[in-house]
Amino acid sequence: MHAQATVSTKRISREGSKRRLRILLIIVLCFLSWAAVNIWGQFAKLHEKKAVVANMEQQLAEAQKINALTTKEIARLHNDEYLNQIIRRDFHYSKTGETPLSASRPQ
Repeated sequence: MHAQATVSTKRISREGSKRRLRILLIIVLCFLSWAAVNIWGQFAKLHEKKAVVANMEQQLAEAQKINALTTKEIARLHNDEYLNQIIRRDFHYSKTGETPLSASRPQ
């Protein structure tokens, strides 16, 4: 009887360890699934943020171009000859004794 009791306790302990191992495996798989879903979501957010950054970098490049052109224009406005050209072109002024010519642009 004693031999039969030890065989059944060994079998019960083996079944118990298999059950615990199976439960542990299920818990680990659940954790890995949760981690995979979170990582997938983070990649989606990262992709969106990269698109926003690329758009903002493009806007920055355009703003820098405009800034460079404006700075150049401001520097040129300090020149009297350039100011005279602008006044003649935009406001149709002429020096005394000059005859203004009007050229129409074809549309």
